[in-house]
Amino acid sequence: MRLSNPWKITLAYALFSLVWILGSDRLFLSLFPMAEELTRWQTGKGLVFVLLSSGLIHLLASFLERVQRQAAEALAASEKRFRALVENGRELVYVVDAQGKLLYASPNVAQVLGYDPLGYTRERLSALDFVHPEDRLYAEAVLEDLLRHPGATREYTFRILDAAGQVRHARVWGRNLLEDPAVGGIVLNVRDESELEEERARLQGLLEALPGRVYQAFVPEGADPAFLPLRYASPQAQRILGYPPEELQENPQAFYARVHPEDRAQTQEVCRRAVARPGEVQSVTYRFWHGKKQAWVWLQDSLVYDPLSRLLTGYGSDVTELKEAEARFRLLFQAHPLPMWVYDRETYRFLEVNEAAVAKYGYTREEFLTMTILEIRPERERLRLLESLRRPRPSLERSGPWTHRLKDGREIQVEIHSHTLEYAGRPAVLVAALDITEKLQAEATRRLLQEALEAAHEAVVLTDRDGRIEWVNPAFTRLTGYALEEALGQNPRILKSGVHPREFYQEMWETILAGRVWDGELVNRRKDGTLYAERMTITPVRIGGEIRHFIAIKRDVTEERAKEQALRESEALFRTLAETAPALILLWQGERLTFANQEALRITGYTLEELQSRPVWEFVHPADREMVRARGQARIRGENPPGRYTFRIQTRAGEVRWLDYSAARVAVGGEPAVLGVALDITEAKERELSLEAFARLSLALRQSEELKGMMEHALEAILGSMEAPVGSILLYDQDTGRLEEAASRGWLQGIPTPQTLTEGSMVARAFQGEVVVSPDLKADPRVREGARPLVPEGWSGTVVPILAGREPIGALTLAWPHPRVPTPAEVERAQFLAEALGNAVRRASLRRKLAKRVEHLEALRLVDQAILASLDFGPSLEILLDQVVRTPVDAVALLLYKPQEKVLYLHAHRGFLSPKGSLPARIPLGQGHVGRAALLGEKVAVDDLRQNPGANPSFTLEEGLQAERAYPLFAKGRLLGVLALFTRRPWDLSPEDEEFLEALAG
Repeated sequence: MRLSNPWKITLAYALFSLVWILGSDRLFLSLFPMAEELTRWQTGKGLVFVLLSSGLIHLLASFLERVQRQAAEALAASEKRFRALVENGRELVYVVDAQGKLLYASPNVAQVLGYDPLGYTRERLSALDFVHPEDRLYAEAVLEDLLRHPGATREYTFRILDAAGQVRHARVWGRNLLEDPAVGGIVLNVRDESELEEERARLQGLLEALPGRVYQAFVPEGADPAFLPLRYASPQAQRILGYPPEELQENPQAFYARVHPEDRAQTQEVCRRAVARPGEVQSVTYRFWHGKKQAWVWLQDSLVYDPLSRLLTGYGSDVTELKEAEARFRLLFQAHPLPMWVYDRETYRFLEVNEAAVAKYGYTREEFLTMTILEIRPERERLRLLESLRRPRPSLERSGPWTHRLKDGREIQVEIHSHTLEYAGRPAVLVAALDITEKLQAEATRRLLQEALEAAHEAVVLTDRDGRIEWVNPAFTRLTGYALEEALGQNPRILKSGVHPREFYQEMWETILAGRVWDGELVNRRKDGTLYAERMTITPVRIGGEIRHFIAIKRDVTEERAKEQALRESEALFRTLAETAPALILLWQGERLTFANQEALRITGYTLEELQSRPVWEFVHPADREMVRARGQARIRGENPPGRYTFRIQTRAGEVRWLDYSAARVAVGGEPAVLGVALDITEAKERELSLEAFARLSLALRQSEELKGMMEHALEAILGSMEAPVGSILLYDQDTGRLEEAASRGWLQGIPTPQTLTEGSMVARAFQGEVVVSPDLKADPRVREGARPLVPEGWSGTVVPILAGREPIGALTLAWPHPRVPTPAEVERAQFLAEALGNAVRRASLRRKLAKRVEHLEALRLVDQAILASLDFGPSLEILLDQVVRTPVDAVALLLYKPQEKVLYLHAHRGFLSPKGSLPARIPLGQGHVGRAALLGEKVAVDDLRQNPGANPSFTLEEGLQAERAYPLFAKGRLLGVLALFTRRPWDLSPEDEEFLEALAG
């Protein structure tokens, strides 16, 4: 319970008094125990209590007064604000009794409706009197409804009349407060919605005037936006869909049942996407079964969602005609024979292309849609295109020519016809491209033809069917002397010379009037009266299948005929000279012979037809072919190669002939040709080559004193002279009876030299004095079996004997790659070189033997001097051993004989691998090969110590000795000792060395 202000003051005072009395009494009793003193203080305490209680009451009263004043001020302000709100607001407030009589009307009634707000005070007025007559019954029902629902706020809508009699649409909120003593009536809050109703009416009219249907649905929280009943659907829905609104408005399933199955999912998805993306417009185009037309129609809906009102609003229209027009457009677009496309005006990307564009440009449709229009232009035109695209343009435009580049890189010239439009919601341009490449080329050709005719050296005349001149070129004026103005309208008879009979001209006219071309020569007369010869061709010109014009081309052949006569005389003279000359004369053009005289046919052995059937180079020897070809082609190009040189040709019989050739560049038929004259110098050239080869070989043989070096240099010289890449020199050593390879080059280096000659082989035949020539070494049975696998394919060769006098001492082998085969002249030259080589080998062998004989005599002299100089055999025997080891032996042992013991003791040795202590120190007389030589007093020769090792087999085998010679040493018929010589190879000392050793032993 809330206390009033007096009660608040009373309670505050009582509480203060109680605290003061109780607290102060106890305090004074404790402080002042004496009664008199306590009495004085009690009096003072009473005075203080009066002052304090008065002040407290004053403060409380002042506070309560301030609070009441503030409340009153707030109430006054609130009342003022409420009155201003009521008086200035658009909402009216009425209070009526149970019968509807006015008890109160807000002051703003005058402003809104024009009534006097205090009129109810002068007379009893009923609120029902202000209601529109048509809505009065409804208003009475509203009053009864409010009486049945006391305390409840109810809402109603009906029309009322203002003071001017105008109808106002009002929304009324009523509340029955009859039981509230403060009000005691029914409060009516009236809002004038006339303007809103007018706006609603206008909006309704606008919606009904729209060609499409408008619909709206409320989207509850968590509901599927695709399956919502419609709150509103405009009247056009029935026309567009073909169904009554009530049939589809409340039943989304029934609506989707009439959507084409292929479009149903995307239609539902658009509803969901619109709600998921508030404020964004989502569009969908789909097919719908029209209830009245009983056919599929195309509809296009746009939806947007407002999250504040939770309303999904859509606008749909029938786009069937647009779709059909689009289909017709697409059909025309795709079927159009010209390349067409649509491109985006902002990005320049292709949006659509037709089949003709795909076929013309070579790109697939998918490739086009990833490209821009810049990519079908060459780089040089892109800047010009961008500048053109940035300029303002009319809706319909023709431009060009432009250069377009096809996928394969080819370029074409096009004329562009374009039209701006909107495509798929984008600003775009529709383009048709007309290929004018051939047209431009034709125009260029026509201009070129016009310029060519005017610039032509030949005279050109154009006449009508009757022969009247219509046009002549400047060459006609130069040829005849008649200017264009003089010739126009004239007949070509003005040039008639009178040389030809009438039948000549009659045959000419019959030919051209029959539609055939006339070509021939005639003599005409110039304006100045001089005669000239001309070559004329007249061609009929048909238009529409009929001969309408003639065009004649005239060429002055007066000088040409004179030159031809002179040429014929010159040719006759040349042919006479060519046929009687002892030289080979050729004329070739374009790698083929056009003329060859009888001497050429005789030398080559070919007929003229055979020479003309193959390129001229094929008759040249392979070794010279590339040189002759390069010089001939350089001469054809107008360069200046050597005018005279020598080369070889191959005759039909396979013979090689040398030619001394001179050539010059001439013109035949306006084209360059080569005239060549050649003399057969085969015999002289072969002699020259033989002498050059001999000189070259002689110089090579002087490069070294050693036989091996001589042969190396000699083979290089021979291969160079014979132009052979492969060769070898094999020599026969009479001392050893074996073949030795003195030098080799090429693949012959990989073929091992046989120790002995194989019967019937090419080398064996050469050692028998036979010259062997093989056109195919790989297949030749005369090649020994062991060497054939090492011979490569495609080689020819020859083997000639190397003779020292008449005695074969070796073989020279030469080889050439196919197709070259050694000619008889080359084989003869090889024999000549081999003979010179044999003589050089013999001279070198004699020099070597002489030098060795001198060396041996000098050694014997030294030994003799040592013996004569001292009676001590020691130094003499050392000198003897030093001279012995200069021969090609591997080890030497000198053993001295002691007659008393009949034993040979080791005195000195050279060349043994074992230490001295391991050598046999003593050998009894007659034991082993050394003992047997001492006993018999003669040389003992053992060629295979492995079979007969002697007195010390283990030592002999450990040393690796293969052959031995033991020479007994005598002085004045008395045995002094034995000289034993050993080799670790088969015994191969020359007879000169053997003779030297026997001389030393003697």
